[in-house]
Amino acid sequence: MAEPARTPFPQTDGNGPRVYLHTYGCQMNVSDSQTIESMLADSGYRFSETAEEADVVLVNTCMIRETAEVRALGQLANLSALKKSNPTRVIGILGCVAQAKRKEILESHPYVDLVVGPDSYRRLPILLEERFISPPGSPGLLETTLMREELYDDIMPRHHGGVTAFVTIIRGCDKFCSFCVVPRTRGRERSRPLPSVLREVEHLVSQGVRDIMLLGQNVDSYRWEGRDFADCLAAVADLPGVVRVRYMTSHPTDISDKLLKTMGKHPKICPYLHLPVQAGNNRVLNEMNRPYTREHYLGIIERARKYVPDIALSTDIIVGFPTETEAEFEDTFNLMSEVRYDTAFMFKYSERPLTKASKQIDDIPDDVKVARLERLIKLQQKIARERNEAQVGRDTEILIEGLAPKDSNMWSGRTPDFRPVVMPQNGEQIGDLVPVRLDSLTGFTFHASKLF
Repeated sequence: MAEPARTPFPQTDGNGPRVYLHTYGCQMNVSDSQTIESMLADSGYRFSETAEEADVVLVNTCMIRETAEVRALGQLANLSALKKSNPTRVIGILGCVAQAKRKEILESHPYVDLVVGPDSYRRLPILLEERFISPPGSPGLLETTLMREELYDDIMPRHHGGVTAFVTIIRGCDKFCSFCVVPRTRGRERSRPLPSVLREVEHLVSQGVRDIMLLGQNVDSYRWEGRDFADCLAAVADLPGVVRVRYMTSHPTDISDKLLKTMGKHPKICPYLHLPVQAGNNRVLNEMNRPYTREHYLGIIERARKYVPDIALSTDIIVGFPTETEAEFEDTFNLMSEVRYDTAFMFKYSERPLTKASKQIDDIPDDVKVARLERLIKLQQKIARERNEAQVGRDTEILIEGLAPKDSNMWSGRTPDFRPVVMPQNGEQIGDLVPVRLDSLTGFTFHASKLF
């Protein structure tokens, strides 16, 4: 039986093969996927709403957390069925899992055509061309070389509409936390030139974006020709048409008083700080290769509230890190009680490949991890509820993002400190800043009324 013919490689007339791209993980992956889409669109590809209709199916994977990796790898079974239904369909695995487990993927999933790491996306159109002209059943192509200089700073990511957009300002990480795989999958830190950041923001504003989130594994390390992250943040906030600017993620070792003061002075910079603590015990922090102490971290929180009095705080916490004792977990529990975060992302420790911690014995039983995590979640829910209840009756502004999910007669938006709000429609438009009073609270969503 003759093998089916490949679809010819697309020309740049917009009538090329259809691509379906599924993204797992963090905002950085979302930003990367939009960059990928832009490059493919420039090469003539179209985009499909479903994998079944696509000629090319790409999965952008994440492995920062075990759950994201498991979900992405679980998707491979569905990809096998897609390949069987159409042997000419090209299947590609992208992102951090592709970088870390490239050979394993091709060996255990022979129907995968491409494996491409985060700093090799510029090669993707060429790799697809090679795959389209190769006979079906050919071995998959690997392209996972980490190119330190890669920033994609000359590419305008494909925006999907809406008032919010992500803008990557720095790639990679130099911290090498013992639990984190990022430096090994995304390379070392390199900052994007400020002029290219500003050009992208201006482009997004021209498309109706009002709310900009600046992204990086560690935005506080941003440096370009003598300018630091505080300078970058202020420059973005000063652009015409920008209404709000946010950012993540910060690192307690690198965050500066200059940044906190800049936040307090500039009305467009949202009073919101995501500052991962990971643990509240100094010995555990040292084991995690987090080069700060509990006392240093609490000092940052104190200064943040001094310079930005209405600041909302969020964090990341890992429980059950190898060798963590019950007393050391209590230090984390007590730190959460002391700081009183508005939001927290809490996880039980899971071993990540290629990390220093993966060489340690994971000696905390799973039931102990679960019990600690449940205690922490229960505490945080109580704190968040109390902090939200204290906001009822407050006058503020919301940026209207769209229709409320449960009522098409209501608008949905957020306060400057990122609290979700719904309000009745009264002639407003998506993207408007509306003065409101926070009248009541249902769960973690506020119900508001327009002030004037």
